[in-house]
Amino acid sequence: MGSRVTIKDVAKQADVSIKTVSNVINGTGRMRPETRERVENAMRQLGYTVNLSARAIRSGGTRLIGLNIFDFSQPFASYLTDKVIDFAKARQYGVIINTYGSDGMGLADNIEETYRLGADGWIFFSERALVNEGAVLQQPYPVVLAGDYLTYGKSDLVTMPNVEAVKQAVGRLLDSGTKAIALLGAPPGMEDWETIKQQREGTQALRTQGYVQAFLERGLEVDWRYVIPVHRWNQHGGVQATAAMLDSLPCPEAVVCLNDAMALGAVHELQRRGLRIPNDVQLLGFDNVPEAEYSVPALTTIDPHVDDYAKHAVDMLIERIEGYNGPARTYTTDFTLVERASTRLTIL
Repeated sequence: MGSRVTIKDVAKQADVSIKTVSNVINGTGRMRPETRERVENAMRQLGYTVNLSARAIRSGGTRLIGLNIFDFSQPFASYLTDKVIDFAKARQYGVIINTYGSDGMGLADNIEETYRLGADGWIFFSERALVNEGAVLQQPYPVVLAGDYLTYGKSDLVTMPNVEAVKQAVGRLLDSGTKAIALLGAPPGMEDWETIKQQREGTQALRTQGYVQAFLERGLEVDWRYVIPVHRWNQHGGVQATAAMLDSLPCPEAVVCLNDAMALGAVHELQRRGLRIPNDVQLLGFDNVPEAEYSVPALTTIDPHVDDYAKHAVDMLIERIEGYNGPARTYTTDFTLVERASTRLTIL
């Protein structure tokens, strides 16, 4: 086995100082772009890899961040994880992934595992309201929350405009003449407006609020039979919810699914029953995961700008790790309705 390539070898290959190589590795210092490129080329040519253990001993940090997220039964989990890894890598950080269950439960119970994983700070993602806020927020390392929580002023938070996004999308359907619109993904036990409108956190409740508000703002009544609760926001949950709806109710004109995973399941079940999308029933999702573009038909969906979401979560966390000690910050992404073949949204 050959000897390990050292920073000195890289400096010699690139014809620069050891300090310059160190600055490139750590993302510090100022230098000309061509110098940085020469060092990076030398590292690739020699097969140089950063010794994280040694660097952690010297610096007191690992240059690793953690992402605590529900498991990958939802396409959104892998989509967000890929983005977090990309943006962390651009900042010269690695990422540790820790998962906590397919139903989105157990984030607080999962926190202890983070202590032994050695990251300098963690992004905690959940679609559900925090069950034990203290257990999540009171950590010996920096924390950024990603989701929908009542933590304003307590922790850095990256969130989405869930109410407004769904309200606008459902409004487009209503304004195009579609009135019988089902909702898949409502929080179980909250199938009435008095309960729903009191909720201030949790993705399911907030997106359901947007659906209801679209009707109310147009003076229309909500048919609560078509507000379908779903326990697990994955493809199987979408199949089951669609089947239960069609077995007990007339087919609606449109189905709004509160994430793309359920929408992909709905596509399967609707087509299995011989229903044509969008001719017989229109279908709309939320997240704009890559799979949405390649479903048949391609899925109309709300894009919550996951790139922006992930970038701000990573940047906020690294700023905390590297010394920022200011007040807690909240960042809310924008959204875009991506119209594809599963809807007919021409305004009448």
